[in-house]
Amino acid sequence: MNYETLGKVIANLRKEKGVTQEDLAKKVGISTQAVSKWECGGMPDAELLPQIADYFNVSIDRLFGREESNYSDLKAKIAQHISSFEQEERFNQAMEYCWEIEKALGGVKGITRPLKLELDVNQDNYTHSQMQFQSGISTFSLSKNMPYFFIMPEPVDGWEKGFLKREEYVNLFKLLGDSDVLNSLFLLYKRDNKPFTVRLLETNLKISAEKAKQLIETLKLYKLVTETEIDLDDVVQTIYNFNPNPAFIFLLAITKEIIKRPNHFINFCTSRDKKYL
Repeated sequence: MNYETLGKVIANLRKEKGVTQEDLAKKVGISTQAVSKWECGGMPDAELLPQIADYFNVSIDRLFGREESNYSDLKAKIAQHISSFEQEERFNQAMEYCWEIEKALGGVKGITRPLKLELDVNQDNYTHSQMQFQSGISTFSLSKNMPYFFIMPEPVDGWEKGFLKREEYVNLFKLLGDSDVLNSLFLLYKRDNKPFTVRLLETNLKISAEKAKQLIETLKLYKLVTETEIDLDDVVQTIYNFNPNPAFIFLLAITKEIIKRPNHFINFCTSRDKKYL
């Protein structure tokens, strides 16, 4: 039995989870000194091993550094691992898995640094990883200011059947080409989600009340704004609520790749020779 391996695995799992020796000690019901001894080559009591494994959402085999070759429940274990973190940390952990997926899509084994190091190194660069295969496409932004992972497996009949009619895209892009529309969206997405009146757009965008009302009607078409009438001081007033659609943030991020096409890749694989649409 390799006690040294056990201690190293516990230390690595603890750091990966972002908890202290004291946190682990409290969870298991022992002293901080005991955890420190484990990580320096000591051995936990056998009855504590299941509790330690459950805390880290791993198997006892994993604690002893044994490779797990059974992939049948791998997806469930990944889900358990991500959900074991606090909510504010789960997206970061999910992105770590996404980075491994992106590398695996190209069968790349030469890139060994974890995502965090790639983001740290490339925080000021416009660095990407991209895959273009017969079966699908993906892009991974390694910008620390805007990390994202976009993946599209291609259906048997292609992507086009899933798109809307072209005129719908023309209408949307035409609206977004209006600086007042775009500025109103940026204004609303930057606010706390509080009710507002026409006056908000008038004041911040320096436009007329009529133009502000037109903008609101436009946003209502895409269900971004809802309208409510309230009786206040015997006067009926119209107030609006903003219903943010996260797809707008996705759109801004991916549109950046069209405006400023990436030309620096840490990983680029392609064997696609068929049409995209």
